[in-house]
Amino acid sequence: MKKILILCTTLLSLSVFAQSELERINGILNSSKAKPELIKDLRAEAKSNKLAKKLLHELDLYGLIKKREPLIEKEIKPELNKYRELVIDKIQRNLHGGYLKRLSSQWGECQSGKCLSSKDGVFKYQFPKKEICFPNTTCGFYKCMEEKYQCAKVDSNYFSELAFPTCSKYMKNIQRNYFSKKGIDWIYNVMVCLQKGLVKECDEDGNCDQSTRRDKCEHITKYTLEFHPSCYLNSGVGVCQLPLKDKINIWRTVAKFLTADETTQAFRVVLKCIIP
Repeated sequence: MKKILILCTTLLSLSVFAQSELERINGILNSSKAKPELIKDLRAEAKSNKLAKKLLHELDLYGLIKKREPLIEKEIKPELNKYRELVIDKIQRNLHGGYLKRLSSQWGECQSGKCLSSKDGVFKYQFPKKEICFPNTTCGFYKCMEEKYQCAKVDSNYFSELAFPTCSKYMKNIQRNYFSKKGIDWIYNVMVCLQKGLVKECDEDGNCDQSTRRDKCEHITKYTLEFHPSCYLNSGVGVCQLPLKDKINIWRTVAKFLTADETTQAFRVVLKCIIP
């Protein structure tokens, strides 16, 4: 009994210590500093904080501190292209099945059978009561959203300088066989998760209907910043459960596109993988 009590006390002490480490790291991430300052503070914390040291190691490995190119898979794997087609087909059936049915219950069912239009990878759906940018397994959704909200005109460049370029880079790296089957499945599910999230926020819930274009675009940017981590953590098997090479190539793919705020959110996701 005495040994059990000692063990329980020791485990409780370790738990309290880990929680204290986590709180200090969260304090640094909450400080809203620029990336160099964040890294500097994390390095200082790592001298006495094992968790901060582990986080820095992961961030460096993933290219989130210094730019690193994705790991190249020299062996060509044709079966990955076939698997990619299967993933896309499954997602498309969901989009044009249960998802479309749910949206139709809000905005009316298509009567002509020709309500979905597509041009250059941009998909739009004209419901009787509303036209929306329709989620798809292409990057054109972000071109559609930029056309709709014209955020670049007010120097709010989420769609043009982050979402579309990052999505396009993912597509290129899939073609280069940088990802496993789990990674391919994760990428496409994250893509559609993010697009569905924007449709819900802006069209279903109407929360993007701000008074000015700048307000609309700033709201969209703030929303996506807060929404992204849930898609990363919960799509497919979740980014934390992917093979190491996939995780490395995912973060190295997106790193160069991230703003200061988005970098902080990326750090949070990596931290979440270290301490679930």
